[in-house]
Parts: sequence; C-alpha cells; structure tokens
Amino acid sequence: MPMRVRDFMALLHGRTLELLPDDLREGCTARVRFVWFQIHFHTPKVHYEIWLTRKTERIEIGLHFEGPREFSYRWAELVAEHMEEIQANLGPEFELEEWTASWARLHTTVSYDPPTEALAEELAQCLARLISVCQPIIERERGNVRDGLESIDEGKKRPARGRFRGRPAKRAG
Repeated sequence: MPMRVRDFMALLHGRTLELLPDDLREGCTARVRFVWFQIHFHTPKVHYEIWLTRKTERIEIGLHFEGPREFSYRWAELVAEHMEEIQANLGPEFELEEWTASWARLHTTVSYDPPTEALAEELAQCLARLISVCQPIIERERGNVRDGLESIDEGKKRPARGRFRGRPAKRAG
C-alpha cells in the first residue's frame, strides 16, 4: 500500500542506516529533505543520495560530487580509476557522468513507483551497497583531493570537459 512521502523517507533513512556496517554507520551524517535523502562522511560536497523525481518518473541512487568544478572533477577522475571494481560489485547500470558544469555523479536510476515499504527496503539495500563499495575508495583517495576550494595541484591540467581519465561522461538531460 502506498505511503506518504514523509513516512517513506523516514523508513528509508532508518533502514539504510541499519544496513550499513557499524564503522560506516557511526561515521556518517544523514539528512532528509522532502524528496531526497543524503548521507555524507567528511563533507556534504561528497554525499550519497536517493532522490525521488516524479517529474521524470525516476528515482536516483547515487554518489554526488557537488563542489567547485575542480573539486568535483578531481573526485570523478579518481572514481573513474575504480569503475571496474565499482561496476563488478554494483552492476553496469551505475554510471559516472558530468551532471552540471561543475558537478559530477556516479549513479543509477529506477522507475518511480508509489512509495511502499517494499520499495524503501529495495532502495535502502541499494544505497547501503553503494556506500559499502564506494566509501572505502573515497577514504583511500581523500588525500588526493584537497578539502578546500582547490583540488588539483597548480600547474596540473584540468580534465577536459565531459571526460574523466579518458572515459566519456554522459550529460544529464
């Protein structure tokens, strides 16, 4: 039976945290806003998200890099180096893409279905898997991205627009 979105998001929040390993559950900050749920560890500029988008009739499950262009693209470059491992664990439906002129994301989408307990469970399991696979990579790579506005060393070439280490990125649209 369909649920109110507020109740659905609360269930999704609680269930996702229950599914995370103890070390990840204790180290995260989670927040719910009307149609999205986010978890981050060190900075909200790098966060995991479930976003209900009725307009497109899709639900996104993703890892977002939402900082200045150099910051976001540096993270995308580093994640691109691990895409074989990520897709081996999560499936080929997870794609790395340029999302806006300064943001990037690793994500997949599923059809927007009416919010139910079963859908909350499915999404919580998917998000917990994404976090369990990607957060160890993020932790290992953190030293390669500065926390401030600068993320790549002076003199290093910026990544070409729409590309991460030679892998074409898709434009959201």
